[in-house]
Amino acid sequence: MKNLQISAAVCAALLGSSGAFALNQAQTAAAPLQLVVAGSSAARDTFQTEFAALCQAGTVNNYRVDVNNAPDFRAYSCTLNNAAPVPAAIRNTNTTIYYRSEGGSVWGPGAIGGSKSIKRLLVDGTCSLVAAPGFGICTATYTLDTDAATGHLTNSLVDLGVADEEPGMFRGENWFGGALGDEPAPGALEALPNSPGFGQVFGILVNNSVPLTSISKQDVASIFAGVYTNWNQVQDASGNPLASGDITVCRREAGSGTQNSAAIYFLAQNCGVSSTPFVTGGDTNTGPFGNPVFTNASTSSLETCVGGHTGSIGMNVFKSPAANASTKYIAIDGVAPSKVAAAQGKYAYWMESSFAKRNGLSANQTALADFLIGRAQSHTTISGTSASAFALPNISDNAAVLPVAGSGVPTAVATKSGNTCNVPVGQN
Repeated sequence: MKNLQISAAVCAALLGSSGAFALNQAQTAAAPLQLVVAGSSAARDTFQTEFAALCQAGTVNNYRVDVNNAPDFRAYSCTLNNAAPVPAAIRNTNTTIYYRSEGGSVWGPGAIGGSKSIKRLLVDGTCSLVAAPGFGICTATYTLDTDAATGHLTNSLVDLGVADEEPGMFRGENWFGGALGDEPAPGALEALPNSPGFGQVFGILVNNSVPLTSISKQDVASIFAGVYTNWNQVQDASGNPLASGDITVCRREAGSGTQNSAAIYFLAQNCGVSSTPFVTGGDTNTGPFGNPVFTNASTSSLETCVGGHTGSIGMNVFKSPAANASTKYIAIDGVAPSKVAAAQGKYAYWMESSFAKRNGLSANQTALADFLIGRAQSHTTISGTSASAFALPNISDNAAVLPVAGSGVPTAVATKSGNTCNVPVGQN
């Protein structure tokens, strides 16, 4: 009997060390390999899917701040696979990735460039435990302007910054300020080492009450500049003005990559030419000519804003179907958003994501970060379920192929070569 008891104990220990079970709160917090990631909310779900693909079956657990409290801080934990393609040094390792998308893209490269500690999720035994793909809940309160919090949030340096554009695009009104401090000196963000990732499609999201299937780029620019404030200033496909009604603009906060994408594409910001400021609502949520303008701190809150206001419009990463049933994406100048249309060069409202690593990472952190970046670059490992992500040519193992694939993960025929302001150029 004693020998049987000993054998049972040994088996239990082996099972526990093999990662056969999902990591609980204590194991998540104490994982020997941890990586703090901050930035793009548009890339958040794709990142979660890619990380889960590296994990041993049944070992994944996810945590986040209570959705009722709005701030978007998450943690993903698991035991990494014990085989290729996971790098040998980190196989079979309990691993936790903290992903902060609160505030958007600038919080990744901005914090790394300024060597600033910022808030990330804190997982402990008082967080609830829910089987993946659900989320255990960790309670917290949070203020974006000051990065101040109570509850399950703590300060940490950022190890990997994920942004919807290269770091140098977060200038002027697209620098957050606040807890990130003053805008870095000229050249500082531009000099931050970064790697291109994947192409990402953005779209114009409107409330279902807006009777449009397509809108001109010029009309969107006028709306986002605050010049058009009533839908009767916009024409339908037949050239007739729409019925009168306030245009409600749902925008993102300064520093959001999604917000930056619209400011760049529609208003020419940060590209060395004359540009127009994006309309703001200030403390009153009202634009300069009286129409409603709401600022949102995450993708999900923007989707809620557009879904909850008649006559509303905003910019968002493209999703199919739209995440909020009260919203829809509309074409721009007759071209509907899709990753295939973007890869073919037909749909132009897309950006190239970027990844920036902090100096001083451990060897295992570097191995994990480089592995994740590589997966984000390769057409063979970009999530095929993403409606917005496509591969860029001539990085990783990607080659531009004609005709462009109509499903899965297409590779674009052209790239901006890591410079958002460039006109896409075809690659061999």
